[in-house]
Amino acid sequence: MSCPRIVLDMNVFVAAVTSREGVSARLLLGALAGQFQLVASPLLLDELADVLCCPKFRRYLSIEDAHLFVNAIRELAVHVDDPPEEDDPITSDSDDDFLVLLAEVAGADVLVSGDPDLTTVLRLGLVVMTPRTFLETMGDA
Repeated sequence: MSCPRIVLDMNVFVAAVTSREGVSARLLLGALAGQFQLVASPLLLDELADVLCCPKFRRYLSIEDAHLFVNAIRELAVHVDDPPEEDDPITSDSDDDFLVLLAEVAGADVLVSGDPDLTTVLRLGLVVMTPRTFLETMGDA
């Protein structure tokens, strides 16, 4: 796979922030090193800012650092428009539906998530992997 395009679930970003030595943090370092391209949309970046600015994350990063992190992701990522919503649910969570649709419209090679509701989604052309599995496929586990 040459420089795959990936969409990250919010739980991967959160894990990268809360465990800076963990698999998700290594995944972001791989994107920074150009091993793969992150794909983001306005809604994904807005949600990331909202989540990281929640009080429960103050022990990991300040509000200012949360904004710096989101801006770094914004600079690093390939930008695509938010996908149109579908009438028929894809998963049991509409936020997960958004990620599936984003991966599809962005032409992402992989949707990376630790969410079992997503890792078990069967949809033609969609590949969903956990952060660890993705890094293993990249030869960096």
